[in-house]
Amino acid sequence: MHAFSHFMWRLFPIVLLVTTAIYVPLKLTDDKGYTRVREIQRDLQSLRMENREIRRENEVLRNQIRAIHADPDFIENIARNELGMIAPDEVVYQF
Repeated sequence: MHAFSHFMWRLFPIVLLVTTAIYVPLKLTDDKGYTRVREIQRDLQSLRMENREIRRENEVLRNQIRAIHADPDFIENIARNELGMIAPDEVVYQF
């Protein structure tokens, strides 16, 4: 019995090493492993860049809103230049 116990204790590190050598690569490449973590990190980086761009656009829009409130002629300029609107008493001549 003593020899068997001694054999098992000597075999245990080898079995543990082989099991680890098989298990770790499988876990690194499965859906929840390292590959998935890298994919999520790339997605996160992309979303952060998109978020920064949206924040910049929001700042531009906030500045436009401030300009509208501060300058009543700003709305008229937008209506004329971007929407092609004219005042009721104006006539447009096209050449």
